[in-house]
Amino acid sequence: MNRSNPHSMGFGIRAVARATMVALFVTVAARPACAQMRDADPEASKALLAVIEAMRSKPIEVRERVVVSTVDGERRADAAPRTASWTIVPGRGAMAAFDGFRIRLADGVIRTVHESSDGLYHERKDDGSPYYGLLATFSDLPWPALALGLGEPIPEECAMQLHSRAPWLQPRSVETVEVNDRERLRIGLASDFEEMRIDVDPQTNLPIDAFVRIHDGIFVEDGIELEYAYAYEIEPLESTDEVLDMPIGARQRVDGAAALAKAAPRGGAERPRGGGLAVGRTAPDVDLPGVEGPGFELEAFRGKVVVLDFWATWCGPCRAALPALAELGAWGEANGLPLAVVAVNTSEQSRTLEARRARIQAFLAEQGPRIAGLKVVLDLDGAVAGAYRVRGLPTTVIIDADGRIVSVRTGFGPGSEERLRSDLLDLFEGGDPAAEAGEDDVV
Repeated sequence: MNRSNPHSMGFGIRAVARATMVALFVTVAARPACAQMRDADPEASKALLAVIEAMRSKPIEVRERVVVSTVDGERRADAAPRTASWTIVPGRGAMAAFDGFRIRLADGVIRTVHESSDGLYHERKDDGSPYYGLLATFSDLPWPALALGLGEPIPEECAMQLHSRAPWLQPRSVETVEVNDRERLRIGLASDFEEMRIDVDPQTNLPIDAFVRIHDGIFVEDGIELEYAYAYEIEPLESTDEVLDMPIGARQRVDGAAALAKAAPRGGAERPRGGGLAVGRTAPDVDLPGVEGPGFELEAFRGKVVVLDFWATWCGPCRAALPALAELGAWGEANGLPLAVVAVNTSEQSRTLEARRARIQAFLAEQGPRIAGLKVVLDLDGAVAGAYRVRGLPTTVIIDADGRIVSVRTGFGPGSEERLRSDLLDLFEGGDPAAEAGEDDVV
């Protein structure tokens, strides 16, 4: 039986109702989903259920560390480790922290703040599921502990939530293994597209480590594999007093979590806590190949204002920002401004020039005329993003005509385009030329 939709299997009304969340990923993929979902093994499901119950039986603190690797034949590239922490209080809610975000999941509401800003917050209802509410907020959640602690209680449903890029997983095997002279219970999950193992302490039923491999399907291109290696530290929570407190005070509510990361302060010497080089610093050199035709070298554009936007195809806010960037470049050209807008593609799976060009060309073709004229270059190994201390995507950097950084903004949401244009107008004397000419005169 071919089951291409992982949430249409009849495992439960709530899982079916939330199938639309998986569609968020399917719609951005180049190839259709045609997974053969495998039947769950009863003993493996029973073992996974024991882990779910252990994660939810008493208050715990979880530290989850992951290293993501891209494998292309014999070539392998490991990303920098990422860490998430989860404080789970059964019956009350949870607190989470990753990538500079702090999230409160309680009382039917998901509230999010970011370390880079003391004045903003985002809030949304969880619609009965903290897991799916968080997925709708962040789009990509490679955190199995989230599903184990807060996902669906039925093991077959929870299996589909363990990794947001491996939504067809089902429990398939369970065995006792020995690692470093100690016994573990190993739960295996699989589909045609992906496989996973969770090693569990047989005394506590809590996870020790886990491994996910995605080798086919809509989330990897042909010939590429993604591997996720996890390690867990889990401790009982001694006190739950105030653990779920997240006072808002005078914070201003924003429309999306991506808008929480605060821009670098104008004229300040301090580097923003959310990432990015300090305003006033000389911009690091950029010399990158283009998708088609010539590449981009920053030094050659001295005397012009340059906008660098760091983005990736898998990043929803990045994709939303691209048409606005194309429009921004067209606005500068139409008004004779010394402005260059460059979209720097980074943090993709493919690391070779040929493979990346093919991937991005296909992506840009799908976007059509909405991004016509936008200059796109390829940061193959992430070196330029690293030099600019990019910590989140999209990150947009404005560089003045003398090669100094004047603005750093992370995220894209309502009002982002206006704020970016306002930053640029501060660099051009005479205000907005389009406003002076009148809308009817603007090309």
